Amino acid sequence: MNKLPLYPFDSQRCIGSVLEVTPNSAKINLPKAAIPEGENLYGHRLGAGEVGEFVFIEREPMAILGRIVMIKLPERERLTVEPELGKVREAHPLGTVQLLASVNMITGEVQSGLTQYPRLGSRVFSAHPELVAWIAEAPSRIASDAKSLKLDLAFLPEHGDTLVSILPEHLFGRHCAILGTTGGGKSWTVARLIEEARRFKSKLILLDATGEYYKLKDTDISHVHFGTQPDRADGSIEVVFPYRSLTEQDIFAIFTPSGQTQLPKLRAAMKSLKLAKLDSSIASNGIVKKAEIPKEAFEDSYKKHVTIVDGPTADFDIKKLARQIEEECVWPTGGTSSNPDPTKWGKVNENEKSYCISLITRIESAIHVPELACIFKPDGKVSIVDKIGDFLSDKEKRVLRISLRNVSFAFNAREVLANAIGRALLSKAREDGFSESPAVIFLDEAHQFLNKSLGDENNRYALDSFELIAKEGRKYSLCICISTQRPRDIPEGVLSQMGAMIVHRLTNEKDREIVERACSNISRSLSDFLPSLVPGEAMLVGVDFPIPITLKMRKPTAEPDSYGPNYQRYWNDDKNSPYDPQEDPKISDLMNALQPSLLPEGELYPEE
Repeated sequence: MNKLPLYPFDSQRCIGSVLEVTPNSAKINLPKAAIPEGENLYGHRLGAGEVGEFVFIEREPMAILGRIVMIKLPERERLTVEPELGKVREAHPLGTVQLLASVNMITGEVQSGLTQYPRLGSRVFSAHPELVAWIAEAPSRIASDAKSLKLDLAFLPEHGDTLVSILPEHLFGRHCAILGTTGGGKSWTVARLIEEARRFKSKLILLDATGEYYKLKDTDISHVHFGTQPDRADGSIEVVFPYRSLTEQDIFAIFTPSGQTQLPKLRAAMKSLKLAKLDSSIASNGIVKKAEIPKEAFEDSYKKHVTIVDGPTADFDIKKLARQIEEECVWPTGGTSSNPDPTKWGKVNENEKSYCISLITRIESAIHVPELACIFKPDGKVSIVDKIGDFLSDKEKRVLRISLRNVSFAFNAREVLANAIGRALLSKAREDGFSESPAVIFLDEAHQFLNKSLGDENNRYALDSFELIAKEGRKYSLCICISTQRPRDIPEGVLSQMGAMIVHRLTNEKDREIVERACSNISRSLSDFLPSLVPGEAMLVGVDFPIPITLKMRKPTAEPDSYGPNYQRYWNDDKNSPYDPQEDPKISDLMNALQPSLLPEGELYPEE
């Protein structure tokens, strides 16, 4: 039995009564809602009728939890709140409450939805913040004991001393999504979750798309980066993803051959080079020549090595690929039209060769640009696959941050690289590599990597590694936490797999509709709160949480570098006294005045 920490029907917190009931809401009288200043009771604000306020409706032996979503005056009383010569007129405000959950007063059981409906005349009480936090933590309390691991996630927005803690199983166990527009606080939430999780024996892999989490520092954190440019994190190691560890589909996605001529020639060239590596007798300087050459030796060697040659990997000499494509541009049979010879290849097909010129140019360009050296010139450098293996086997390491900041978007390299990392992790998960050490992948800027397909209408290459992790990774103890400012760009099938969502400010109506469809326990009236959330605030919703609840996320110790450009400093002609708004005491005083009670001292949120 989990007894309630406080009695929800304290007469001092009574704010009205029920006058109308529908299947999902109730209308109530709110006689104190027209008092402009509200009330305070024992150090806690008592709204007595404010939009967003949680309330309990009396229905013994149940307490029905709801949230005020609208307040208004009857039309005939709309002028009663206007001051007139010092005279105060009587007003009768009305409110609409969204009904959320039922609390059994005897057992303390919290159930999402309603077991009983309010009766007309039932009294309505402003919910004490400790009771709201107690309900939000109900699943964690039932499924745990005093020694269970909990993430100290956030505070209630107007009650900075009321902490809400969540079990990692309920936050990450069915995957997690962090959503919100730029400046809403997503990066701070990701950093806070990582800091909380690494207090335990966790394994966290962060794909840092923008490089903003370089301030994470400690002996249990490893930093690696792609690209020759140094990473901003001290001690970060340059890593590569050798093209030989990619698949043929990855290579196709990078070089994007056209479907009619270029794709068959590229596929044939890759197979020829793989065969040349296995059997040098059919090649000259690593190139398989075909123009007017007999086919017998090639075909015999192919039959011998068919399993490897037709395999998905790209294990061949990439430097010879462009030259080999030229060799593939031959007629399929030798001889003449009147006397064909199928035992050997024909002469050079100039038409096919001209069609492949653009593909050959793209290949030569891609394998020589410095930005793609992490793929095509990996010799002597640490492979990210090996680095991930070392991280997972090191019991002292908690976080592996992989920076993609210096990876070019050209040739789809960033998307292909991230997808390949996801595929490597999923492959290890399928081998039970995480069964005794559950891992969480944090995918920042997830819209860059999910719902992506490359190529044209004739040849599509799906980048689906993270979608597969979302759909099947949970059973292998590999979960994913995605962060994005564009929920509408995330496949709805992926969002529907997210058991928990931390939703920051969302102003786009389509984004809010996506969230509503993906999460069953958030209604239109509750999603209407999302555009007005301040930076750092978020609505926590999910299958393991009885009610959607607005929280103020705790400030991370290592703040992500997610500030925008500092125009005051760098556009100022006076170089001797550059202005920094973050160091301006007036700005600091203003922020403290605006949010005096949301967080402990020194933990105010700047814009993301």
